[in-house]
Amino acid sequence: MADRRRTYPHSRLLLTILLAALTALLGSVNGLGRIDQIVYDRAVSVAQRPAPADVVIVAIDDASLAGLGRWPWPRAIHAALLDHLGGARAVGLDIIFAEADQDRPQGDRVLAEAIRRQGHVVLPVVLDNLERPTHADLPLAPLAAAAAGLGYINIDLDDDGVARRAVWTRGLNNDSWSHFALAMLRTGGQEAQVSSFLQQVPSSGSLIPYAGPPGHFRVVSYLSVLRGDFSPSAFKNKYVLVGAWATGMGDVFPAPVSHRSSGISGVEIMGNLLQSVRDGRVLQTAPAWQTALASAIPVLLLCLALPRLSPRQAILSSAALLVAIIAFAIATLYWTDTWMPPAAALLGVAACYPLWSWRSQEAALRYMEGEMARLRKEYPPVMGEADPLGGRVSRSLDQHIDELDHTLSRVRNLRRFLLDGLDGMPDATLVIDQVGRLQFRNRPAVMYFLNLSIRPPRIGQALAPVLEQAFGDPSTRQLVRQALRAPANEDDTQGAAPPRANIEVRDRAGQDLLLRCAQVRTAQGVRAGLVVTLSDITMIRQAERQREETLRFISHDMRAPQNSILALVALNQSDTGNSPPSEALSRIAHLANRTLLLVDEFIQLTRAESMDIAHAKLDLADLLREAADEFWAAAQRRKITLDVHAPTTPALAYGDQTLIMRAICNLLDNAIKYSPDGSRIQLRVRAAAEMWDVEIEDAGPGIAPQDQQRLFQPFFRTGEARRSSTGGAGLGLAFVRAVALRHGGEITVHSERGSGTRFTLRLPIALDDDAYDA
Repeated sequence: MADRRRTYPHSRLLLTILLAALTALLGSVNGLGRIDQIVYDRAVSVAQRPAPADVVIVAIDDASLAGLGRWPWPRAIHAALLDHLGGARAVGLDIIFAEADQDRPQGDRVLAEAIRRQGHVVLPVVLDNLERPTHADLPLAPLAAAAAGLGYINIDLDDDGVARRAVWTRGLNNDSWSHFALAMLRTGGQEAQVSSFLQQVPSSGSLIPYAGPPGHFRVVSYLSVLRGDFSPSAFKNKYVLVGAWATGMGDVFPAPVSHRSSGISGVEIMGNLLQSVRDGRVLQTAPAWQTALASAIPVLLLCLALPRLSPRQAILSSAALLVAIIAFAIATLYWTDTWMPPAAALLGVAACYPLWSWRSQEAALRYMEGEMARLRKEYPPVMGEADPLGGRVSRSLDQHIDELDHTLSRVRNLRRFLLDGLDGMPDATLVIDQVGRLQFRNRPAVMYFLNLSIRPPRIGQALAPVLEQAFGDPSTRQLVRQALRAPANEDDTQGAAPPRANIEVRDRAGQDLLLRCAQVRTAQGVRAGLVVTLSDITMIRQAERQREETLRFISHDMRAPQNSILALVALNQSDTGNSPPSEALSRIAHLANRTLLLVDEFIQLTRAESMDIAHAKLDLADLLREAADEFWAAAQRRKITLDVHAPTTPALAYGDQTLIMRAICNLLDNAIKYSPDGSRIQLRVRAAAEMWDVEIEDAGPGIAPQDQQRLFQPFFRTGEARRSSTGGAGLGLAFVRAVALRHGGEITVHSERGSGTRFTLRLPIALDDDAYDA
């Protein structure tokens, strides 16, 4: 599961990098030119500016054609118009005069004189090609000589036929031609502004900063000016553009600001260009690296935000970001005169959400698939519950949802199964979280509190204050409080169980209870709480007390007659004086001694099997040496040598010193009994596989293989023991086995007939940092 969760952020990072890189590439190469053009046209339409008051367009409109007749008009009419524009700063006649007037030859002379009288007239030049011009169509020589300036009027159209861009200068045959708008400004005495503008604008041209839609500039009718409807002061110190405006004259071009009309006239395009030069506005496309960066940043921001957003928030954020990108493009166009093509960013952001949703859905489905497969493996159906999918895992979302629904049903069934299991437990069981609040309780727990007239704790309530009411002794309450207390720090949650996790207490009703606290952890190993059980051990403690009374009865009431018998035997033997002792009395004394030994061994075996034993740290090497010292005299009477082999460092183990010492003494006593006179007995302590081996090896006759299988059973005696007058009751080795098992060890025997016997008592090693749990 952790590997799958680690893989998902890596795939998200990879997807983010790919989306940002692709968006930056599209932005740098302007690969979405048509879309950018559409967005640019709408942006220019929005970013309008006021029209200048000193630029006037004299339009050859439909009314003028109706009043003055068909086009072309006599050139004397144009001369009369110029006479009405005598106070203008510059007059741009956007009318081509490339051929002489054959019907009225004097008209060219009249127009030339009018141009000379006005003194600030600019005439148009037509280049054959703006990219690489090879020819220029000039006005008639007399007119050109009379004009104050010449400039080309070619309109540069984009590949979709829309006029968005202007080329300001072009070279032809060692001559340099300027645009018509530049010629007008030079004629109007603004050469400095023209020079400054040309230093800023690139040689390839710039975008046209349209001030507004068609008709945005002040337009007056050609006919109205001829009729004298305007005083000469109306055009004083103004730039006047004269050009076609009427329907069907062909001087109309599609423009970004003309989407609601058929187009914008050429003469009005000249007015927009004139205004841009006068304002020093160089509107141009941003460099490729800026466009790439501006395109990639929104994608990166959205990719960083999507993992933290809900689906609804994600789609709303995507829509808001799309609007922000367009607003940013319009703002940069309006305030910085820089066009930042947004189409690549729009496409990247628009693709982000579906791609991210697809990737998130794939990762979620894959994670669900793996987790549900693991759930089917780790948690089989409860109580014969059927699997409708038959163990199959599909890639379909609908089938994943069906499987999730079935999995949730299985979890609910499992929870019901666990709750029913808790209710079916005979002991009072409560489950608390890491801060001590009750999460589950079973029916015996409720009944326990009700029997003590205590209101049972509710789910979500702290358990400790309620449970303490069941105990009257303050020290018992303190023990219960410590057992339920959470660890002091997080490191403790990874360690052993809380102190006194298993404690025996007595409630105020006099019941003996065993309070157990077992930790509950999450799948990641984090402590989640405790399972608290209250086991009623009143009957067990009563049985133990009865057993102790029985043992005391056996120890006292059976010993007393035997001791009396031995006293009477001793008294009768003393009365015989120097006579040999009676055989009958000797047998009676022997049998009485055996009975006392049987009682003693039986009591010791019973206590070793059932009594509470101490668990203190002890040194097995010291115990072995102490046992050798205790039996030294008995060994010396038979000239038996005891060889003790123990490590110089302590052989530490946990256990009851009295029981382990008696077990070693039993083994050593048997070794002395069955060893021949003058032999050697080996006593060893050595470490082997996290256990201490306490070995006692004699040189006796050995034990038959068939007897070895029953050697540690109570009351079993080997053939040699039965024949020996010193043989015990057959409980000594059973006692050793009980002691070994109670201490988590074992007792083994290795013997061959005629080669002696080796008993090995194995006990766990206690390290210095062990924390033995009783």
